[in-house]
Amino acid sequence: METRKTKAHTRAAIGLAIALTCAASARADGEFFQLDIAEDATDASLSIARGQLSFDAGYTRYEGGSSGHVSLLWSIPVEGLGTVKLGPSVAHSFSDTASDETQLGAKVALERWAPTSFGHIFVLGNYSTNDNDYFGLVQTGFGNSGFATEFSVGGSDKYSSVVAAVSKRLGDGPYVLRAGYKFKAETFFVGFAVNTF
Repeated sequence: METRKTKAHTRAAIGLAIALTCAASARADGEFFQLDIAEDATDASLSIARGQLSFDAGYTRYEGGSSGHVSLLWSIPVEGLGTVKLGPSVAHSFSDTASDETQLGAKVALERWAPTSFGHIFVLGNYSTNDNDYFGLVQTGFGNSGFATEFSVGGSDKYSSVVAAVSKRLGDGPYVLRAGYKFKAETFFVGFAVNTF
């Protein structure tokens, strides 16, 4: 059950992410915002790209605390492989029962989008030295139907996650509805995304 403090954290994260997404919409190379809500957890992520520079941020609220991170990454296209991104990162953990913790580190990411006969495949992987945080995702899109499926794994010194999801783009715009299942937490979630890439 969510406490008053939990609800305040969730509202703050949602408000900040939406505000940043809206503020960055002008003359964009691309923006991505995603929010997933489960019974005892909220996950939000944001990415804003301008040329070879991108800003990434994430926030997770879970039972007993929350954590957030930001990173500033420089993109390097690699022929035949995809795009490699490198840069500094900052992570902060908020605990309901212990002291907060801030870490400075570095992040490396690799992403690749490729067209297929049925739509597209998007692959993303990243690693941060903050708590040995890692994330990997494979998404398959099905052409003009707007439907996509994805499977992701993530973890760190503090958590582990395996997630499957389906999504549906609304019309020709950037808005996407999502739903899925978190296997480690054994819970369903619903969410939405805004993707202008």
